[in-house]
Amino acid sequence: MFSKAFKTLAAATALSAAMTLAAHAESVLRIRDVGDIQQMDPLLSTNYPMRDMSYLIWDTLFAMDDDFQVQPQMVDTYTVSADKKTYDFTLRDGLIFHDGAPVTSADVIASINRWMGKDSLGQEIAKRLDTIEATGDTSFRIVLTEPFGQLLNGLGRMTAYPLFIMPERIAETPIGEKLPELIGSGPFKFAEWQPGVKFVVEKFDGYIPRSEPPSNLAGAKLAKVDRLERITIPDDTSAVNALMAGEIDYVTEVPYDQLPLVESEAELTTATKPQLGKSLQIVLNHTQPPFDDIKVRQAVQLALNQQDFMTTLLGDKTDLYELCAAIFMCGGPYETDVNSDRYMHPDPEKAKALLEEAGYDGTPITFLHPTDQQFQRDMGIVLVQALRNVGFTVNDQQMDLASMFSRRNNTGAPSEGGWNMFLTAFGGDAMMDPLTNPYVTGACDKAFVGWPCDEELQANWKQFLLADTQEERKAAAVAIQDRSNEIVTFIPMGQYYGKSGWNTSLDGMIQSPLQVYWNIEKTQ
Repeated sequence: MFSKAFKTLAAATALSAAMTLAAHAESVLRIRDVGDIQQMDPLLSTNYPMRDMSYLIWDTLFAMDDDFQVQPQMVDTYTVSADKKTYDFTLRDGLIFHDGAPVTSADVIASINRWMGKDSLGQEIAKRLDTIEATGDTSFRIVLTEPFGQLLNGLGRMTAYPLFIMPERIAETPIGEKLPELIGSGPFKFAEWQPGVKFVVEKFDGYIPRSEPPSNLAGAKLAKVDRLERITIPDDTSAVNALMAGEIDYVTEVPYDQLPLVESEAELTTATKPQLGKSLQIVLNHTQPPFDDIKVRQAVQLALNQQDFMTTLLGDKTDLYELCAAIFMCGGPYETDVNSDRYMHPDPEKAKALLEEAGYDGTPITFLHPTDQQFQRDMGIVLVQALRNVGFTVNDQQMDLASMFSRRNNTGAPSEGGWNMFLTAFGGDAMMDPLTNPYVTGACDKAFVGWPCDEELQANWKQFLLADTQEERKAAAVAIQDRSNEIVTFIPMGQYYGKSGWNTSLDGMIQSPLQVYWNIEKTQ
């Protein structure tokens, strides 16, 4: 009896040891990103954390490389007809979904149709679409009614609403309804989701990466860990403490005031991420006095100093910001300094003179000023003081951030709940391209809040949309910036960067305007 018990105990011990060894053999990457994930439908929201997880689960037909050029991803080969209206595509061999089903042209067509119903560039493609049809199990054809040079850029769209390929039965889900399953063909598969706690994906062994090296979102997507856990930690200080204690491996945004603490730890490292950073913008309401007058708007350009804003934000951390003339981001493919002199070389005396020339009568500027977020509170103080220094009367409306986001949609006069001015920030992935930059359409009541209305800007934007070559797009982007800065659709007040922090045992970070988690491995 003793012998039997001993054997049973020995077997149990061996099994436990084997399980422990297996657990240790599994590599787990634990990250802390900003915010939480409340829903997982990449066509329902532009929420960055959700989008970044979506790139792990779903793959794309094309993807942008380090030079922001689209490259085939799920697509193997494609051809374009001489009249530039017919595109034939063939998928790579061996592509399968996480449930084991092969990726077919029917899945692709259903995904494209769903995407065209939501994305702005997808809608432009839909306007010019003649037919989209399968030409084989893994090949399909798109026929346009007219040449449209943005087709491939749309299929490889990096941000806003990327075109992720889903199984046909899932892609047929109406936008607004919950996706029945989170099944894609990407390098990781969905494993677990506890809102407010964690979101988990696991390596998909059936994924076949491309042979090219990783390059932004293009090239090989190599899953080098078995499991990735996105841990929700609401408090920044708690997240940094968890990183220092080794409880998590990676923090996407280290608070500026805690960077010295993280950088003092030998087993931790930091780096500027993501690429391009963010842009600070001052937004003016073109529909309400006094900013319905172009000279008054230009006086604001002359009154504000990028250095004041960036110094207030980052102090002596000069490596984390730059004074930038480009409305499409410094370092982006459409960078230019055209017509930036007023805000790059501010002059309060010229601002005062321009206000006098415009006949400004002291009409109050209603500024929406959130005070529950340090970024908004501190930048708002700088803005208000600069405006008052040149003679503006400012109604400094202090509120919480949620109220600002709600009130800025009000098209009425300030006395009726409207507004004249607010400040905000967008990431470089949105600002870098005229088709994702929200400020430059000139589309009147269909434009982004502020509602600039200008036929010349609309024509420039359309010229970019219809351009066939990158050279033509660059020329159109320069024209857009020239006109945008002339009528003051918004005022860029500097480009700044965050820093990610991670354990030195991690390797393989990819430089990108997004948070990219494939290719990361744990070397210890």
